[in-house]
Amino acid sequence: MRTAIRGLGEGFITLGVVILLFVVYQLYWTGVLARQARADELDELHKKMKQTLAAPAAPAAVGTAAPAPPAPGPPPAYEDGKSFAVMYIPRFGSGWKWTVLANTDTDTLKKGLGWYTGSAKAGQDGNFAVAGHRKTYGDPMIDFPDLRVGDKVIVNDTVNWYVYTLDKPVVNGTNNKAVYKTLPDDTGVVAPVPVKGFDKPGKYITLTTCEPEYGSSHRLIVWGHLESVQPLSAGEPAALKGAS
Repeated sequence: MRTAIRGLGEGFITLGVVILLFVVYQLYWTGVLARQARADELDELHKKMKQTLAAPAAPAAVGTAAPAPPAPGPPPAYEDGKSFAVMYIPRFGSGWKWTVLANTDTDTLKKGLGWYTGSAKAGQDGNFAVAGHRKTYGDPMIDFPDLRVGDKVIVNDTVNWYVYTLDKPVVNGTNNKAVYKTLPDDTGVVAPVPVKGFDKPGKYITLTTCEPEYGSSHRLIVWGHLESVQPLSAGEPAALKGAS
């Protein structure tokens, strides 16, 4: 009997150690991995930005008094599983910036935010839809419930700056929060015209994350519309410069 009790106790101790290690991995080590992956992806994007800025400008037309301001360029190609943009959300703090990668596969979301394959490209007609982890892998969307109507989401795809403004979901009635809660199978939230946010075609953005923090029984959603576009050479948009 004593041997059995001793063995059972040792088993519980081993199980406790395994659970503790798993918790440390989920809450700490996944963040370390995500930050390293983000740093690597940012390095690659910064190289592309430098190439864009180094490209020669189009010659001014003969006889013009002053060169016209630079015009936005076409978005870059989105290569599956690769980063193509950096996203900034001032509501989350001046240091918040995450790479956006093409697809929402499990391995992709370990490196940053994921673009829903088949949704619109940034700045284009339709719905630019992006997902991110709420908890673990750097906790990119941990403060998602704090988003409010009028908040800005800024995207740099190495060619242009895009500024989106968050809107109030029609389902929220008089509530001024930008966040809408739904079920995982509610695919209409990332439709070209989000079914519960808008009623006509446009240039939209949708961000999604899991709810609750340590689960995935629901999804939190915010929607917004494109406010402005400017080329990379025009410098940071005012919405980003004013972030505190």
